[in-house]
This record gives sequence, structure tokens and C-alpha cells, in this order.
Amino acid sequence: MFHSTRKSTWRRSALLVLAAVLVMTMLAACGGGKGKGEHSLQFKNVDKGEVVATFKDGKVTQDELKKYLDVYVLAQPAYESVVEIPQFQEMLLEQYVSFKLLSAQASEASMKEARKQVDEQLTGFKELKGSDKTFADELKTKKISDADIATFLLLNSAAVVHMNSLVTDEDMAKAFETMKADFAVSDVRHILVQTTETDPNTQETKELRTDEEALARAKEVKAKLDAGGDWNELAKTYSDDGGSKDKGGLYEASPGSKWVEPFKIATYEQEIGVIGEPVKSDFGYHVIKVEKREDKKLDQLTEEEKNQVKGAAAYTYMEKFMTEEMPKQELKITLPKAEEGAGEGEAPADGEAPTATPADGDAAKGDEKAAE
Repeated sequence: MFHSTRKSTWRRSALLVLAAVLVMTMLAACGGGKGKGEHSLQFKNVDKGEVVATFKDGKVTQDELKKYLDVYVLAQPAYESVVEIPQFQEMLLEQYVSFKLLSAQASEASMKEARKQVDEQLTGFKELKGSDKTFADELKTKKISDADIATFLLLNSAAVVHMNSLVTDEDMAKAFETMKADFAVSDVRHILVQTTETDPNTQETKELRTDEEALARAKEVKAKLDAGGDWNELAKTYSDDGGSKDKGGLYEASPGSKWVEPFKIATYEQEIGVIGEPVKSDFGYHVIKVEKREDKKLDQLTEEEKNQVKGAAAYTYMEKFMTEEMPKQELKITLPKAEEGAGEGEAPADGEAPTATPADGDAAKGDEKAAE
């Protein structure tokens, strides 16, 4: 299937803070924790070492940054190979400073909610530590305490809850207007003509067709469909989408958020019952027919969907903070310069720092293929 994964986009500078939505994926199992929530926003015993960043309201030492990076890598093992790259460290350092500043702005009510969330997440963390010896040993090796985990989580959660608390009903309504395609539910048929193919074993990508060849093939199948061709037969013959080719290219009752962007937009805007012109995505060309579409209103969304809208609304407040407030802090970063030849390589995904809207829900998963 060519679903969108809604994975975190990678951005730089002004949007770094959006990395917040608890990147502690592996630690975020909610277990209904009943802790007192007396967690600190400051790592302990990290006031020594060289100062690597100064800003109007404080400073960050090398020890403090190392602690943050160690916990970050524990949560995101895929980044272990690149976390030593100076440019990547600089982005994460700016992100860390942003969390500290935003957390300091949180109201008492927001901090109470953030600590409640952290208590729940710590329950999952402690269960994992107790059941996974390798994980427990890694914590010991890196000298990461339960308090360090709680601090990391609270910095994230307090920033997120604070930004979400700024969102008004008007903000929600405005954000929803830009997201209607995500929540519209459609029955849609399509035939996909791919340009590339990824080997599931080696992850190597090879070219199947040139762009011109793929477009010509898509136009050919559209012409046959327009002439009354059978979707079932043509999908089996022409489609490269293994998730639908054996059922006439049909996906039923699918929300737009499941699809890659060009397909989602076409599914939302294309006239019902009409076979549209080929639509290009990262996968190739899609020939699409929308058989049924149902729009949702804001008050019809699930709580998870409303959280997605709130996240999009809070995004504007994040941008405002980063573009208007952060410059006033006069942040100066003094990380050691990279040695010659160091810092080469690429971070996972697009090579920038991971971000996500504050109240985003879980990523939608594709069955067979994921959008890049």
C-alpha cells in the first residue's frame, strides 16, 4: 500500500522545537502511573564542564548537553550514528534550549498536566527496564537515571502542553479548514504505475521505468478505463500497488490522512465518479476514480483527530515563539569545531532535526509501501 506514514518531517532552526511530541516512543507506554509528579525540569549534577551555549536566561554546559543527547539517543537509536556530527548537535542544542524556555513559560495547570503525563510514561519506562536486561544495562553504562528520563520527558511534555494551552476554539476551526482532506472518508479506486521499486530485503531502489514511460503507461490505462475497460482486469495487468491490484484498485472507507499528499488532494478534490488525469507522487503515477466521499465536521472528529487539529493550530504559536522570542534570547553556541573529515554522513530521513506538531497522534502505518 502507498500510505503516507505521517512520519516526522525534518526541519531546521525555527521549527526545531516541534520535535516535542514525546520522541520517547519506546518509553511512552501508558500504564496509569500514580506517581506524585515531583519531577525536575533540570538534569542533576551537570553544572560542570565547558559552557557550550549561552542565552539571556541561562547557559548549557557540555555535561548537560551530553546528558540530553544520551537520553535522546536512548529514545531514538537510529540517530546514534549521527549524534556526534557537530551540525546535528547544534540543532539538538537549540531544540533543548527551546524546551527549557517554553517549559518555564508553562502555567501551573499546564505543569500539572505535564507531570501527570510523565508519571504515566515512567510507568512504561520502568516496566521496560525491568523486563529488558539489555536496555537496563545500557542505562547503567550511560549512567542514565530514572530522574534523567523524567526530566527529559517533562521538558518535552511541558513545552507541548503549554503550546496546546494557547489554542482557542477559533484557532481549531481555522486549522481544521486547512485539514479537511485529512479527515474526509472515501471509497477510491486507483491504478499505480511506478517509476522505481525498492527491494524489501536490501532496501535498494532500482528504476522500473523513466518518468516519461510511466506517464505514458498511466495515460494508456486511463484511456482503456474511459473506453469502458474493466477495473479488475486492468488493475491486475497495470497496477504496481500490491495492496489493491487484486481487488480492482479499490480502497474503501479510507481517510485522506492515510495517503501521500498528491493522492490525498486528488481524492478530496476530484469529481466523484470521474476518472481523473494521472496524478504524480513519489511512487509514480496514479489513475484515480473516487466512488464515494464523505466530509467530516470538526465536532464529528475523534479525540485523536481533534488532537491532530490542535497540533496544527499550536504550530503557529511555535513558529511565533521561534521567530519572535528566540532571537531575543541572543543564543550563542560554542560547540567544539569538527576535525577535518568529521561530520560527514547523513542523518536518518531528510537530514534535519525531527519535528512534529504538538498534539499529533500516532503515525498512520502503510501495509506494504511507505511514502518517502
